[in-house]
Amino acid sequence: MGYLKNRAAVLQFQNISEDKANFLDTWVHYKCFEEQLEYFSKNNIPIIPLCDVEAYIRGNLHVEKQSFSLTFDTGFVELYTLCYPLLKKYGYPATFFIRPDTVGRTEDIHDRRVQYMNWSQIRELESDGITIGMYGCKGRWMSKTPIEEVKNEIIEAKALFKRELERPFIYYGVREGTPTTEMVALFKKEGIKAVFCQAPTKTRTHSYAVGRIQIDDNDLNILLIKTRNAYIFMKDSRYWGFGRKCQLDKVIHFTSDTINWVKKKK
Repeated sequence: MGYLKNRAAVLQFQNISEDKANFLDTWVHYKCFEEQLEYFSKNNIPIIPLCDVEAYIRGNLHVEKQSFSLTFDTGFVELYTLCYPLLKKYGYPATFFIRPDTVGRTEDIHDRRVQYMNWSQIRELESDGITIGMYGCKGRWMSKTPIEEVKNEIIEAKALFKRELERPFIYYGVREGTPTTEMVALFKKEGIKAVFCQAPTKTRTHSYAVGRIQIDDNDLNILLIKTRNAYIFMKDSRYWGFGRKCQLDKVIHFTSDTINWVKKKK
């Protein structure tokens, strides 16, 4: 049972929204996000920076109780306007993985106009303690992205980080998939210390395939289930493939819907 204790798990958000509708089924409404933060605060659940997770994975840090690190992907402007103020309110550290090629841009995604943070906003976040990493592979599966494309993307991003933030990035986030052996060698060569994805971390010492738990629902019950030891164990073990085949997330949503139905009946 020791495997279920003293863990430092990483939560993966994509964006925080003002709209009640869950855009792309991955954005969390800002009021629901605050409810999640309030849950962590009231229950004294430690929220730790990503550097502590890295140290834990490498065996250089002991974590006394179940802790979580908050990460956010892509770099939409709502992370600055909505997410950041709430993180400040609760005093929580976080990591924003940005796509350097989209900084300051606007684009249409499924007939919706979206905006990304600019470098001025990103610099302000970093100066206030937010860790800034790179969101790689342009939102695609890592293992399906050609190595040369990953290499060129990293080289270009390093130049932008040096110019705009006067430093390199050391953390690399992707949507899904795990790096190949060739990619791991590339990351080490380029000074990247850890890679965060959705795949399970099958060994605690593998910092180049750190699994993250996706939080993409406005229902607090989903967060409660996904931050339990049983789910973390399943996510972080060789059984995760079996869990995905059994559509574990659909089971979780069904469980949450049942809980809400019972509450309404009372």
